[in-house]
Amino acid sequence: MTYEKDIPDYAMVPAREIEEKVIVPVTGNAVYTPVQVTNITEKPKTVITIEEDILVPDTKPDLREILLIDGRARLSSREIDRINKTDDYIGLSGEVELQTLYMPENRKAAGPVIAVQTRVPFKERWHTDIAPEATLILDCRTEKIEYMVINERKYRVKISLAIMARECVDRKVDIFEGINGEEIQMLKERVEISSIALRKKDTLTISENLEIKEDGNFESILKQDINVVENYKQFTAEKVVINGFIFVNLLYTVTGESPLDCIRQAQERVEFTQFIPVKQQGSGGGSLCFDGSGLRVKLVQDEEAGEVFRLEGEIITYVELYAGTEREIIVDGYHREKDFICDFNEERSRTPVASAAGEASVREIISPDAAYGEIEKILYTTCEIMDSESRGEQGKVITEGSLQAKMICMSLRDEEEPQLFSIRQEVPFRVVTAVPQMTGSEIISNRIHVRDIWAEKINGKQLEFNASVMAGSEIMREVPFKVLANPAFEESTAKETMAPMVVYVAGKDDSLWSIAKKFKTSVESVAKLNQLEEGQIAEGRKLLIIR
Repeated sequence: MTYEKDIPDYAMVPAREIEEKVIVPVTGNAVYTPVQVTNITEKPKTVITIEEDILVPDTKPDLREILLIDGRARLSSREIDRINKTDDYIGLSGEVELQTLYMPENRKAAGPVIAVQTRVPFKERWHTDIAPEATLILDCRTEKIEYMVINERKYRVKISLAIMARECVDRKVDIFEGINGEEIQMLKERVEISSIALRKKDTLTISENLEIKEDGNFESILKQDINVVENYKQFTAEKVVINGFIFVNLLYTVTGESPLDCIRQAQERVEFTQFIPVKQQGSGGGSLCFDGSGLRVKLVQDEEAGEVFRLEGEIITYVELYAGTEREIIVDGYHREKDFICDFNEERSRTPVASAAGEASVREIISPDAAYGEIEKILYTTCEIMDSESRGEQGKVITEGSLQAKMICMSLRDEEEPQLFSIRQEVPFRVVTAVPQMTGSEIISNRIHVRDIWAEKINGKQLEFNASVMAGSEIMREVPFKVLANPAFEESTAKETMAPMVVYVAGKDDSLWSIAKKFKTSVESVAKLNQLEEGQIAEGRKLLIIR
């Protein structure tokens, strides 16, 4: 046997030339269009605790029992801009303005109810994950206030403060458009890309007399709750027009013979219109919120009306303007003569869908502890939001939560001297707002306000609490899209030949685009030769392909 006959047949096949591939970047010739994108992330709510011992002012009488404590929180800075990525801690500071109503030891000498206003400062090192160069938009509210009387001149408060934050990162995204001197076949999709074009703060000064009529003379203000609520807004290229209401819930005293008969409650509404000049980029609408912590009701002497309650101070309005644009984004590409390769980076944008406002009535029957005796009179009613959550369903936004109803009542025990006591009870609420654009997957941010609060005595053992809850929602949709990056050609030393004409049997998931890309022809050519329209092709269909 010769040497050649001992060699297997497969070994006689000539060795295939080793294929070497070289990647040639085309970054210098690639054409891009820069687009501004704002990545928005909602941070989980964080609750911090503030404890403080508060001394009764020397000018006030000794404390016997606390009836009610309310607190309004305010941050020193609402916006922290361009955060450097050094650590994941943010310094928070601000104050909680407490309004305390208590009964004194000597009621006959001092009166039935004493009011104390206190400012409790706070500083906190808040831990959260932060993206480099991010802007944080912060908000806070008091969720719960617990208190304990230490002695007649001191009491302790424990405040649960909720911190909410939204992280905004402005980025420039380069959208690939093509390569100079090369004809790239491109598959495109239309996407809506949004960014925050402008943030602006504006101040509106308020000075308005409240139309509260009394037979007697006003004496003092015990407590005031002030809420600023948007009615409607309009965005143009030159200005933002805002119409809103300031709701005032006031507890005050008038001169008279009986101290308890002199305690009164009034609720007033002040309308305002604000014009904020802007130079808006784009037409994506916007959102706004108010800081009304600078508003106060004061007892003043008016030249025309005499002694009146006047609402004075400033409303700080924060406006965000969105810039939105529809763009065609390349989601796939190939070259008819060369091997075109690239990467795709995932990006996300939030697009405003709608803003909506809904309102619902809250009604709750409350039975106070029998130890307080028969209810004679309700002196004061207020409430505060404890928590809320919104979710989207097909065509509507549902906002659910709870508020804490608070009342100061008067009772008679065995025909003795009238006694005061307070009631606190959690009350659920549910607001349903029709939003036809909703699909159920949107991101919803809400602002809850309570107005028209009142309580009525049903009998000596029951009362009825009522309120109107307003839910304003900003609705945005997450828009994911991919951006073509790192375009290059892949050159090979092995020469690959492709038949100029073939008959191809379509597979299950084939489309005109996928077939044209496979054979490096054009969509138009495949469609024209086979009399097809854009879209999927029936499985098993035979197609003529000519390169």
